[in-house]
Amino acid sequence: MDDREILNVKEALYRNIWNDDVKLYKILQNELYFHEGILLRGMRIVVPSALRKRVLDAAHEGHPGMVSMKARLRTKVWWPRCDKKAENIVKACKGCTLVSAPCPPNPMKRRELPEGPWIDIAIHYKW
Repeated sequence: MDDREILNVKEALYRNIWNDDVKLYKILQNELYFHEGILLRGMRIVVPSALRKRVLDAAHEGHPGMVSMKARLRTKVWWPRCDKKAENIVKACKGCTLVSAPCPPNPMKRRELPEGPWIDIAIHYKW
């Protein structure tokens, strides 16, 4: 797959000339290398821009939540602003927002005070 961004990073790594379109990679230049035509950051694959949406969708499968989704991504892949993209997907997902923000229980309170002692008895019962 010919990805212009990856090709520009490859050229920048070999020539040590960093253009504006790959400036986000420059600070990581010591961690980046090519192995059999694949750009890696350490042991993680740098995902080409054309495949990032598919990778995000795969990591989001099952609505794991923001922390788990980012952890899934961080173990295998990387690209600039990967965490931010994952956050945006989780925040925009109705399923994730419904599951992640449960309604707090209503506070316990009496409707009216009893007229005297031993008029109203309450117990705690555990199922």
